[in-house]
Amino acid sequence: MIQDLMRKHRRAILLFVVIVIAVPFVLFFGMPGKYRSATPEFKDNPIATVSNLPVLESEFRRNLNMLIQQRSTPDKPASIEELEKNGETDKILQQMIDSNLITLEEQKRNFKVDRSLLIEQMQKWSQFRTEDGKLDREAWNAWVEANQGKINWNEIYADLQKSISRQVFMNTLLAPARFDPTSIDKKVMNNFTRIRIKYAKIAPPIEIKEDALAKYFEENKETYRDPDTIVAETVKISLVPPVPDRAIEAYNKAKQGEDFAELAKTYSDQKSQPGGDLGWQSPRENDPPHRQVLFSLKVGEINEPVYTFGAYYIFKVEEERTNAETGVREVHARQIMIRASLSDEEKKQREEQAKEIAQKANEEKTLEKVAQEKGLEIVKIGPFTKESKAVEGLNQFDIYQFRSAFMEPEKDSEYQVITARDNVFVAKVLERTKGEIPPLDKVRERVEKDYTNMVKLQDDYKKRVEEISNKIKAEAKSIDDLPKLFPDLNIEIKETANPFTAKDYLFQEGLMISPESIFNELEGKDIGALVGPIKDFSNEHYFVQLLERTLPTDADKPKMEEDKKQMREMEIRMAQNEILEDYRLYLREKAMKSGVPIKINQQLIASILGKDKEAEKKENQKGKAPSNPVNDLQKLNTLIGD
Repeated sequence: MIQDLMRKHRRAILLFVVIVIAVPFVLFFGMPGKYRSATPEFKDNPIATVSNLPVLESEFRRNLNMLIQQRSTPDKPASIEELEKNGETDKILQQMIDSNLITLEEQKRNFKVDRSLLIEQMQKWSQFRTEDGKLDREAWNAWVEANQGKINWNEIYADLQKSISRQVFMNTLLAPARFDPTSIDKKVMNNFTRIRIKYAKIAPPIEIKEDALAKYFEENKETYRDPDTIVAETVKISLVPPVPDRAIEAYNKAKQGEDFAELAKTYSDQKSQPGGDLGWQSPRENDPPHRQVLFSLKVGEINEPVYTFGAYYIFKVEEERTNAETGVREVHARQIMIRASLSDEEKKQREEQAKEIAQKANEEKTLEKVAQEKGLEIVKIGPFTKESKAVEGLNQFDIYQFRSAFMEPEKDSEYQVITARDNVFVAKVLERTKGEIPPLDKVRERVEKDYTNMVKLQDDYKKRVEEISNKIKAEAKSIDDLPKLFPDLNIEIKETANPFTAKDYLFQEGLMISPESIFNELEGKDIGALVGPIKDFSNEHYFVQLLERTLPTDADKPKMEEDKKQMREMEIRMAQNEILEDYRLYLREKAMKSGVPIKINQQLIASILGKDKEAEKKENQKGKAPSNPVNDLQKLNTLIGD
């Protein structure tokens, strides 16, 4: 049974994964006075239907965008291609289908809520509560009067009815969730107990013979091949939103001499800094473009709005100084940050335009004609490799997606659509130079490291470590005995410089061991106890001796209670997610067995994900047999059809 496998591995799989199904009222329906319009910005096609319930394109796109933001880092933005390759786009769709399967089960109960309860729930919105939590009837009446004739009250009541029904259903489903409170008490105690230790790594020496190393290199030489060097041509369509009127207005007023701090209070979307005060700032390595603009300003200067990270920034430098230690120029500045983004419709239109350009370019075997028709400039990019950190003609936020698009040589003859953070590109490889395999001496350090790691995974080495560990446990009274017991190992005894708790990191000590695992080994042990072996994150083995232990103080107790509360909430959510995951699997199996009509619009999904339709057609023309379904989503689709 699938459920049995999930139960076996659930703690690793479900660690604090919250699937949002029963959502709060405000998030589900919008804020008062901003009730969503019944008319979408663009035709909202269903990408799937579960019985009569649609899975809407807009919700799918929104979930994709949220996941991309979660997976992105400043130097490595995520892409739809990566999410699809990792199977995460399928997971999003599967979760949305699961949500509709749950809705079908919930609807069978035909749960009804009295309208007076619906109104009572609306009155619990924070906008209608006083500071002491009581109903602010004046605010409630004002909102009702202001929205008379402007919103559909029956629609609001219907949506609230659905939300309450869902919440009651989910609360009933998840009510059996339980956890062991003693484990939390232990974890919190360890998080506030401070210890100091001595430690030693047990690493039998590995003799690297030249012939063995050469043989290893020869067998794995493709691993060390230099990456291909690529030159590509491209046109790009900007995904950067236009400068908001508010940003232009704020900039003009600032240039006219109005108080910048007051303008920041009025216009900036970042309210955490009073008057936009950034304090003293120093340039950092790999500063993003907007910070580079900041440090280019002289005292008193104000920059035009510059875009990055989903917002436009306006800076004013008020003071400057030279850091006495580093000699680096520092500035005291203020900023106005105004968020800006394209709508889903605008982004979709630009992506569709790029697909159209790619299709025409592939048909005509050239980009020149269609680029001229669209008024776009063809730019040559490169040379670059998959490891290039900077590429002329690309901003730092688009480099990763652009270079990653050309890793498969078989696509070199095609114009591809590449959606990056700030631009969508239509590009094709002009020239590819295959990387060479360097001589062993050039990559010796890397090969020796890989060879050593390979040896450590072999049974003979593991057996040697086990024999040493058993002898330590049998004969050593103190960690200081280890060098005498094993003089050939050159064991080095070290000591942590500062006390640490189970929630601290030991990287600054040069230790890659989880502090929690150390505390678990030392549980119930006296000062001077020697424990081990303990594995670190790279599978190295350590022995540890306890030098001192300081228990939590009375001053720690309030924070300990707060942490216990948070951990209990997290544990109950994890327990609920385990129940929910089992229920979702049950509903999928039930749907497949009972033939619940589930339709998936693969063509629309392929369009949203930017899949190459031409490549798909070529595969079909070759007579390629359809692949066997490998996940529940494919099983449903294979069983019921498109």
